[in-house]
Amino acid sequence: MRLFAFGSNGSGQLGIGHEEDVSTPVQCLFAQPEPARESQITTIQNTALADESEITTIAAGGNHTLLLTASGSIYAAGCNEDGRCGPHRATKDSITAENEGNILRFRQMVLSDTISNTEVSKFKHVSATWQGTIAVASVPRSSGHNVDQGNNHETEDRVFVLGSSPKGELGLGPDTPVSVPGTCIPSFPPPDLRITALASGMAHSVAVLSNGDVYGWGGARKGQLGSENRQAKIAYSPVRICVPFFAEAVACGREFTVVSGCGRFVVLGDKGNRWGLLSVPESLSLAGSDGYSLQDDGQGSGGIIRYSYTGIAASWHGIYVHAAPGLGRVEPSISDAPTGSDADIGGSIVAWGRNDRGQLPPPDLPSPAKLAVGSEHVLALLGDGRVAAFGWGEHGNCGPDTDSQGNVSGIYNVILLPEAVGADAKVVGAGAGCATSWLIVT
Repeated sequence: MRLFAFGSNGSGQLGIGHEEDVSTPVQCLFAQPEPARESQITTIQNTALADESEITTIAAGGNHTLLLTASGSIYAAGCNEDGRCGPHRATKDSITAENEGNILRFRQMVLSDTISNTEVSKFKHVSATWQGTIAVASVPRSSGHNVDQGNNHETEDRVFVLGSSPKGELGLGPDTPVSVPGTCIPSFPPPDLRITALASGMAHSVAVLSNGDVYGWGGARKGQLGSENRQAKIAYSPVRICVPFFAEAVACGREFTVVSGCGRFVVLGDKGNRWGLLSVPESLSLAGSDGYSLQDDGQGSGGIIRYSYTGIAASWHGIYVHAAPGLGRVEPSISDAPTGSDADIGGSIVAWGRNDRGQLPPPDLPSPAKLAVGSEHVLALLGDGRVAAFGWGEHGNCGPDTDSQGNVSGIYNVILLPEAVGADAKVVGAGAGCATSWLIVT
């Protein structure tokens, strides 16, 4: 498995060995740990993950990127002036021009848990704010915690936070602008509960717990942490977000949050509704639903999805519901499915929000098998193996061809792999961040 990247790269966040933007996919590099005994340091241009595991999450901050693999390893690249990519560890290529300010090749993140006095190299979840990193790991349980019968008595989830926290986005309180790598949010999650989902926006983060509860921290002024926390403006520590169902997943925009579970979802955001985020499309509205309701105080809106779907994603100012590929429509009808037809929908998208740069799907976009949503652009892995890109692409993150304003609007670009990769190469996954794009290739 190989990773290719293109787009914004001013801090080396693409992990391709330099700090220049690129508009065509370039293979990412991985720094290998320095062996205990090495008679001679040799610079290695390694293009494989050390654990050869599948990449399951690509999380992007403003100028740094985090990769989470199926085995639990996190790899980081980009700006690290405040430790958001983890503490320095010797690598075989550390003799190069790469410095601790910017990490130009992905390197594995290993943290020290001061509570259990253990080294943490395996994680469950990862997300990124503009200047910070949130990583969840199961670590040895600290003494003095009461446990219920049937729970895992040996470990507990802990939330590690790294980087800068100008607006409380690391959840450490009002007097901690920068986090030392290895710092954990105190007393969170609550005893005997696990974190099952995690997402971050530019300055806020939201976690879903194993009992269906939802907690968030960071910016709250726009209602992204629920109307009940809006007056505080900033939640410096995790606060409860009330939703009227058992939560299972979460997605964060720049200043809004989408919480979903069992086909229900709620959009929490600014009542000004500038980009129409609270205006849920009629096909997903609550009208005629089975009695599910949301207490409407002008601060949020709810919806219901009556068909199988792969998930809900969020850009900075948009929401994307992606129907499961290859599954038949139940109801209501999908915007790009044949009218009055119960035919296969193959991966349709219902999307709403900001579209001044072509961020919403163009009308002729084929049904995608997978969808990756960035800050203001989208990558779609199509059923025939091609990759489509559309939206704001000024940094090359939608390919080399854009209009005079750097947009791919109303159309889509097909992204091609370099010829040197070979005709047998297959794109099996995609990621999108803050003007960055990623292709997972086998």
